[in-house]
Amino acid sequence: MRRQARALIGSLLVTACGRVAFDERPDAIDAFDLCVAEREKLGAWSAPRPLTTVNHPTETEDDPVVSSDGLELYFTSPRPPNLGESDIWRATRASPEDPWGAPQPVPELSTAKNENTLELSSDALTMWFASDRDDTLGNEDIWVVTRPDRSSAWGTPITVTALNTVGLERGPSVFLDETAMLFHTGRAGGTGGQDFWIATRTDRNAGWSAPKPLGSPPNTPGDELRGWMSPCGLELYFQSARSATMDFYVVRREALDQPFGLERRIDELSDPALYDQDLRLSPDRRRVVFATERSGGGDLYESSR
Repeated sequence: MRRQARALIGSLLVTACGRVAFDERPDAIDAFDLCVAEREKLGAWSAPRPLTTVNHPTETEDDPVVSSDGLELYFTSPRPPNLGESDIWRATRASPEDPWGAPQPVPELSTAKNENTLELSSDALTMWFASDRDDTLGNEDIWVVTRPDRSSAWGTPITVTALNTVGLERGPSVFLDETAMLFHTGRAGGTGGQDFWIATRTDRNAGWSAPKPLGSPPNTPGDELRGWMSPCGLELYFQSARSATMDFYVVRREALDQPFGLERRIDELSDPALYDQDLRLSPDRRRVVFATERSGGGDLYESSR
């Protein structure tokens, strides 16, 4: 996948009309064709079920993200003992089929301020998230932190200055082997409200380009929030209050140089009377975790297909 992404990212251009274009070099086309599995249109999601070993009886859970191997779950919660508004927690399990173990706080990533909208790299050694921990930067910004291996503590988070403004940036989602990032922001230049923007880089160690709006669809004058872009960039899942409640939607395209098609509400994951948010899929798009009010408070649920 890394070689595929490098072939593509060298010529990526995110435009205001929502297209991502690449040149006609055979290596770029061949690399993209290796993502054939992502062109498969999968079936309906199973009935959502709660993560009972993770959810707190009285406090909320939010912003889940699961490692690519399905063995680590990170989420945010104000449950005790908390350092502030909403802290980062972690649960593990021995296999993707096992229940999650008891969550543990991650104090090196938490502050007295708000941490939210987490994202993990494919090797689970890099995490991006949003936080208002530094009052001098304005509203919430995107931060990044790394660790040397899965058994080590996380390092010190740093702000990703190339992506941030004095406004609000949230919901990072990396794709194309982590050489492209989608996030939402209300900065000038979008269609209104919170829109999706994309930044790119030539490799995992390079700096990010200036972000550009994704375009319409999916961006609208309303709010598009907490997007998850599939690894090869062909599907985008997100949440929006298109109706009276916050629901889940998906848009799809057949190739990176084509615009996204019309959005589709994900009926089997969206409760018409409740608030659903923060969905995160596995790389094969067959498992999903998200936060919802359907148990009476903010809890984490999962589904598969």
